[in-house]
Amino acid sequence: MPDTKQTVLEQAVADQWKVLPSGLTVLVRPMPGYSSTHVIFATKFGSIDRDFRLDGKEVHLPAGVAHFLEHKMFEDQDGDAFAKYAKTGANANAFTSFDRTCYLFTATQQLDESLDVLLGMVTHPYFTEQTIAKEQGIIGQEIKMYDDSPDWRLITGLFECLYHEHPIRSDIAGTVESIAEITPEMLYDSCKAFYAPGNMVLAAAGNTTMEQILAACERHGLMEHRGCAAALEAGAYDPGSHRENADHAGVQALLRCRLQGRTTACG
Repeated sequence: MPDTKQTVLEQAVADQWKVLPSGLTVLVRPMPGYSSTHVIFATKFGSIDRDFRLDGKEVHLPAGVAHFLEHKMFEDQDGDAFAKYAKTGANANAFTSFDRTCYLFTATQQLDESLDVLLGMVTHPYFTEQTIAKEQGIIGQEIKMYDDSPDWRLITGLFECLYHEHPIRSDIAGTVESIAEITPEMLYDSCKAFYAPGNMVLAAAGNTTMEQILAACERHGLMEHRGCAAALEAGAYDPGSHRENADHAGVQALLRCRLQGRTTACG
């Protein structure tokens, strides 16, 4: 029997919806006649997700890890993902908010090649002490830039006053001091816990089809069955370990307003 929720969604917005054996949710909206295609690969991992248990180990992240990881995903052993996108003609970007991280691109040609860049960089992370040290300097400059932004200082100051414990009170990018604590192990733990296909969504709209998107998923092993976020122990995830306190209701109201965090072009 078809999933009622899925059927209603498809009828309402003409989207095609499929959950792959790996757990990845795929949403596609074919738009015949359009020349471009917009693709987003997103994970439910944001700045407030700082405390969890992984493989029996308690993990506590300093502020700014989700945003830092977003930056580092564009770099691998083969170089910079932006250079690869430049060869396909795609316009790529990414952003981190309080509760999610999204990687995206728009392309009018070589869609398959751009999909390979996107899926390859996000599913095959690569971190070293040297590359992390380099990124700490880059993001440190970004943090200082936002410190000079009156509207950003106003909203972060407001959160600090409203929430005494919940991690939403911390800047999405963290502080110069907090990102100095980041290690390769923290980043790999975060990937293992939150970048599992069952915690992610791949969405595409424009001049494409579900078949084309699924073919890209198959090329990257996303059609294979995997444990449902196997590394993250059942019941162990509690962002900020403050979901049950009085701050939580207010935080959820803010998130429902879709207050978007930093947007980066790796800068």
